[in-house]
Amino acid sequence: MAKFKPSRAKSSRPVAPKAGLPCVILILIGMVLVVLFMFWVLKNSAG
Repeated sequence: MAKFKPSRAKSSRPVAPKAGLPCVILILIGMVLVVLFMFWVLKNSAG
C-alpha cells in the first residue's frame, strides 16, 4: 500500500524590506554631517 505524506503549505518567511540598507546608509551620512557641522561651529566660535 502506498504511503501518502500530507501536503504542507510553503512556509512564508518574513521578507526584509529591500530599502533597509540604503536607509541605514542615509542615517549614518546624516549623523556624520551633523557631527562635522557641530565641529565647524565650535571651531569658528572659539576664535
